[in-house]
Order: sequence, then C-alpha cells, then structure tokens
Amino acid sequence: MAERHMPPPLRFLLAARRSELHGLEALARSCDLVVRIGALAHALQKERGYSNLYLCSADARLQPALAGLTGDAEAVEAEVRQLLDGLAADPGNARARLLNGIAYSLFRLDELAGLRRLVRDRRVPAEDADARFTQAVGSLLAIVFETADAALDPGVARNLVALLNFMQGKELSGQERACGVMGYTAGCFSDAQKARMLGLAASQERSFGIFVQYAEPDALQCWERIQQQGGQVRRMRDVAQRTSAGQPVDAGLAELWFDLYTARIDAMRGLESLLAQALAQRCAQRIAEARQELDDRRLLLSRYADHASGRAPSMVYGVHGRVVDAPPPDGVGGELERPILDMMREQALRMQQADDALAAARGALDETRRIDRAKRILIGRYGLTEQAAHERLQRAAMDGGLSLADVARQIVEQAGDG
Repeated sequence: MAERHMPPPLRFLLAARRSELHGLEALARSCDLVVRIGALAHALQKERGYSNLYLCSADARLQPALAGLTGDAEAVEAEVRQLLDGLAADPGNARARLLNGIAYSLFRLDELAGLRRLVRDRRVPAEDADARFTQAVGSLLAIVFETADAALDPGVARNLVALLNFMQGKELSGQERACGVMGYTAGCFSDAQKARMLGLAASQERSFGIFVQYAEPDALQCWERIQQQGGQVRRMRDVAQRTSAGQPVDAGLAELWFDLYTARIDAMRGLESLLAQALAQRCAQRIAEARQELDDRRLLLSRYADHASGRAPSMVYGVHGRVVDAPPPDGVGGELERPILDMMREQALRMQQADDALAAARGALDETRRIDRAKRILIGRYGLTEQAAHERLQRAAMDGGLSLADVARQIVEQAGDG
C-alpha cells in the first residue's frame, strides 16, 4: 500500500521515524563541520606557536617555516569558508546563535591577514599576536560547541562530548606553549605569567577529565601513551614556577620547551583525528540503522494496513509471537490494534531513553559552553582579549566565593543570552 493511503496514525508513526532520520543526517553535516573546524584550529595553533617563537627569538631563519605554516592554515581556512558559505546560502535548521557565532569567527579570521604581515615584519609584540590568534581559535571552538546542541542520538552525543572537550584541552595546551615560550625567552616568568601557567594547566586537567569520562577505550589508550610521554613538559612547568629575576634560566630553554610541547600537541592532533573519525563512523552507522528501521517499519505498517482493509494477508506478528492474520474469536480489530499500540509504546519509550541519555551527555558540555559564552560577552562588551576575559571571570569567582561556572551563568543570564 502506498504510504499516502495509510490510515493517519500509521502515517504519523512513519513520519516520526523519518524525522529521526533527517535529524541524524543534519547531525552528520554538523559533525563534518566540527571535523573541518578542528583541522583549521590545529593549523592556526601551529602558526600561532611558531609566530610566537619567531617574535620572541628574532631568528630570521624561522621565517620560511612560518610562511609554510601560514600557507597551510590559509588552505584549510578556504575549505572551511566554502562549507560555511553553503550554510549561509541554505541555513536550514541552523540556529541563530550558531549563525551569529559563525559571523564572529569569520570577522576574526578576516583580521589574520593584517596580523600575519605584522608578525612577518616583527611589528607586533608576541603577547598581542598570541592574543589575536587565540581569539580566532576561540571563535572557531565556540562554533563547535554550538553545534553540540544538534545532537539527537545518545551515542553520537557521547562522541561529541569527548571530542569537544579534547579540542578545548588541546587549545589550552597551545596557549600554555605560547606563554612558556615568552617566559623562557625572557629568562624568567613574571608572577602574572606563573599564575597563567598554573591556570592553564588546571583548565586542561578539567577538559581532559571530561574527555576521559566519555572517550572510548581505544582513545583512552592513546591518551595514556601521550600522558606517559609528557614527563619533560611537566618538569619544565615546575622549572618555570621557580624562576625569578634573581635566578634566571638560559633563554635557549625556550626552543626546547617549544619543541617538547609541539611534539605533545602533534600527538594530541593524532588523537583528535581518531576521535573525529569515531564520530563520523558513529553518525554513518546510526544513519544506516535509521534508514533500515524506517524501511522495516514502512513494510510492516503497509502489511498491516493491507490486512486491515481486506486487500491482502499481512503476516503481522503480535508481541507474543502469534500470527494475527487469522481473526480471533473476539474480532479482528482489537487484536490487530495491539501490535500498532506496541510500536507506539516502543517508539515513545526509546525516545524517552534517548532524551535521558542526551541530557546526561549534554550536561557535560553546558558548563564549558556557558563559560565560553560569558567570555565572548565580556570580549564584546569591554573589548577584552580572550585571556583578559578569562582572568576577569576567575577574579569574580574568587572574590564572590563562587565557581567559574556560576559566575559565567550570572553573566549570561544578565546579558539575556541564556
């Protein structure tokens, strides 16, 4: 029987399944955007790190390598812009906040051409260049976190939680690399730099801790190997905290710190790619399953509708495994309604279980997303850098005896951006 000739309850059962399938297909497109943005963020992180080293060391021999990294970042950026242009032309179900975040990110990316010229000519302080690259990367990660709201499948949501928090931790690692280069180049770290290094390490621990809660076994094994290889970085963190103007260290340690931390971040990129691949595979698997479920349900309901109309035997089975083609003694209608009601109950129960699982997974993203949103509010309102906005949040939290998340919630609610 053609679907349009089915009774309304059956058509709406199928419509519910089609809606799930369309949601998964839209989520797959969002996940593709996440993967592309992750690649761009990594390229900018590499360029930021090398720009920092180039500005601090004043070594002209670094310029060709820096130019190569700039070219790599621009190539990836062109791919991301093409994807975003398609979204602008056909936004579909994209939410206004996501589109607004994309606009802000493109604004920050547009600024990079001028910044790169200043870096090349050494006409910008390393701290300023670092802050402006960080704003661009931060705007990209904000897009990634906004796409998480599109997750409608619990398994996909868990993969997203693991990937997004790992990306956040990796970005914080890049910021720590830059801060370390500046301190070691100077021979000692200021009190402000020491505090920032400690704060960045603590924030990384939190992001990676959430990643560990949601990551799959193969990703956890890879992370364990990266952690085991990080002993030298941890020791150099300790050295940084012990430096002072009266006890400086060799400025040559800046390059050692940069090389060690770059190897660590490159290893993180490998794990990030593994997480992205797992996310894409989970999306593809769920789409295939949803399509098969829709086809099976369409066939079953079509058979039921044909049977109910008297056109053909349906061979529909009830929940107890008995064939319901033969009319029971108490009449056909009551017995044939049972499998349909069972389908409705099963579908409602499955959707409720999915909602519960999604709520748990999304809860892990809420705090990070709220903090990021609060920082963007402060950046837009007061013209702060990303680092300055984060420090303002931290000071407010300490002064008020609140958590960072509580302060961020207050800022977001006051701005009406909740």
